[in-house]
Amino acid sequence: MKYALLALAVACFVTPTLAKDKVLLLTPVTYRADASVVQKVRDECGIEQMLEQNVGNAFKKRLSGGVVDSEAAAGDATVMRLQISNVLGVGGGAWSGPKALTVYADLIQNGKVVRHTRINRWSTGGIWGGFKSTCSIIERCSVAIAKDLTRWAADPSYTLKEDEAPPKDETPAEGKPAE
Repeated sequence: MKYALLALAVACFVTPTLAKDKVLLLTPVTYRADASVVQKVRDECGIEQMLEQNVGNAFKKRLSGGVVDSEAAAGDATVMRLQISNVLGVGGGAWSGPKALTVYADLIQNGKVVRHTRINRWSTGGIWGGFKSTCSIIERCSVAIAKDLTRWAADPSYTLKEDEAPPKDETPAEGKPAE
C-alpha cells in the first residue's frame, strides 16, 4: 500500500513538469518543397489531415494542446510546425511492400525555433497487413509519429529513436532516393 501511495505521489509531482506548457500543432500540415510522394497516394490518403488529426488529438490529450491556424492565435503557447518530407508507398496495400512516413518538426516559442527534429516511421500493416490499404498502413505510421512527437515536445531530454529503414529493395516515390 505504501508503495502505491509513493508511486502516486511521484506521478503527481513528475507528470505536470513534463508538459508544463501547452503545445499546439500549427495547421495546415504542409509538404516540404522537395517532398517525395506518389501523387495518387497524396490525393487518396489525405496525409496532411491524417497528421493534423493524430498529432492534434495526442497534443490535446497529453499536452493540454490541440491545433491552431497561426502562431499569433497561439498566444504564449508553444507551437509545432510539421512538414511532410517523404512518403514511401504506392497502391496495393501491404502486397506492394512497406509504407513509410517522414516528417520534419519545429518547436516554436515566441516566434523562434527552439528545437528541430526529423522522424521516420514505417510499417507493413501489422498482423492483418495483407488486408489493409496503403492509406491505413500510412495511418499506422502517423499514429506512431503522433505518440513520439508528443513525448518529444513534452520532454526536452527525450531523443527520438530512428526506425530501422525498410528493406533496401524498396524505393521511395517517383524513384527519388530515401533520406
